[in-house]
Amino acid sequence: MTSITTDRTKSVAQQVRETIQTRPSLLDALSMKIVNFSALARILQKDLGEGSLEAVKAAIIRVADEISTDRSLREEAVRGILKASRVRLQDKIGVVISSMKLDIPHIVTAHLTDQYVYIVDQIVIKEPLPETVQFQKNLVALILLSPEVVEETPGFVAFITQQLASRNINIVEFISCSTNTIIILEARQALDAFSLLQNYT
Repeated sequence: MTSITTDRTKSVAQQVRETIQTRPSLLDALSMKIVNFSALARILQKDLGEGSLEAVKAAIIRVADEISTDRSLREEAVRGILKASRVRLQDKIGVVISSMKLDIPHIVTAHLTDQYVYIVDQIVIKEPLPETVQFQKNLVALILLSPEVVEETPGFVAFITQQLASRNINIVEFISCSTNTIIILEARQALDAFSLLQNYT
């Protein structure tokens, strides 16, 4: 009887964990310890359709403890990388999106499934582009040059994008390659983003 209960509790605990992991807002709230466990347990129990309220609540508390510890260590590592990073801005940036490969000077390019994306210095683009090409101009590149450890540190990109999103800063394009992180922004938001990230460096 005890064994059956334990197995069921484990099953419920796993479902609770998976449900929480798919909801970023819950992850944030649990990591900051600002959740009413009983209220959340009632909500998740209803969503899951099984498990006692006590089992669901116990699973939430376990997950919250793990998240808090893991996120604290991860955020400390990310902040350390940002502190060791250099941040700079470059204006007159354009984003070229094409369904075919183009022979144009570019800062960086990415080949997606059915598109080529080019980050370019728009001043250098002299020749007219094909009519089918999208060309967004007068953007700003926020460039982070980080130490090599960034390649082995999970959560770096997520931390940056969350910080920008929390200030309603829209990312036009984002490319992370090796130790370089390039964030393309509208000019009106570039200085706010620069100031935000400089607070960590």
